[in-house]
Amino acid sequence: MTRNEVSGGDLEYRKLLVEAERKGQEEFDKTVLSLSGGALGVSFVFLKDVIGNQPLDLPGLLIAAWVSWGFSTLAVLLSYHLSIHTIRRCIEQIDRCQRDESFGGVYAEWTKRLNVAGAVLFFVGVISITVFAAFNFSNKGAPNARTSTVKPAVSASAAAPVSNSKP
Repeated sequence: MTRNEVSGGDLEYRKLLVEAERKGQEEFDKTVLSLSGGALGVSFVFLKDVIGNQPLDLPGLLIAAWVSWGFSTLAVLLSYHLSIHTIRRCIEQIDRCQRDESFGGVYAEWTKRLNVAGAVLFFVGVISITVFAAFNFSNKGAPNARTSTVKPAVSASAAAPVSNSKP
């Protein structure tokens, strides 16, 4: 056996590693996608319920967070799409015995870049919303100074009219 040949045990182990890598990348993509989408939702609730009608400090940071999370989601979705093309390209290369090229070609490279971009953009959004929240909490004093729409409960004795006339 030469140095470049792989033994049967090593080949099985390699298959397990390839499968583990694939599953890990798939889970990573799902996690970034879920976190970005969830963060968008939480930021809308934060804006509505905590900040309310108060003026915003540094609204550009809130917009930056939303844009970052939107592009993070887009990057992961494009990564999913390009990974299918990468797999197809690898199959074609194997079928044609084209081992002199990098497997997956440009699709593989862009898939990697989009995965990194999705993660980086997610964290840019987290940093932006954190700074935005810090400024808006510290400068407002108390969260959400809106008036309450819930009416206080009135007891039966307080609701009964009081008569001052004597019989």
